Amino acid sequence: MKNSTKLTFLSIIFNLIVAGIIIIWTFSFKDLIDIIVSLPLNLFVGIFGLFIGGYYISIRMENLIKNRKWNSILTGIIGLILILLIGVLIGSSVGFIEEGIQDFGKENGIKNALFDYYVKPLFWIFLFGIIPTVIVGGILGYGIKKNVLQHRI
Repeated sequence: MKNSTKLTFLSIIFNLIVAGIIIIWTFSFKDLIDIIVSLPLNLFVGIFGLFIGGYYISIRMENLIKNRKWNSILTGIIGLILILLIGVLIGSSVGFIEEGIQDFGKENGIKNALFDYYVKPLFWIFLFGIIPTVIVGGILGYGIKKNVLQHRI
């Protein structure tokens, strides 16, 4: 596994921990447990989406930073925001497929389902997660540029 991918996976794990802390701080530990218990498939698939997106985007970020000499911090920020977006969309698709499709026959069914299962999660996750994502993304880009996890013999 490339160093950029390892750094990206560490960034994803760190941001997941920060998300848990934000939920506990804003609401309560019980609310964090309730979210985990009530939406296990959505969370699992969303986290899986974070890591799949992270794998491919990390390779692209490394290429842009090292070969094309793009701004490392900005590339890391944009890359981590894209990873977050992919994870949210993939995780939200589970709820949409499970419950949202049933609402298609109702008045404004598809509009309401798309709003409930995609727009609301994107809004809330980006509202609370954009600042940590930007900070960690900048550090990630800098780390990719400097080969932070490179093993030297």
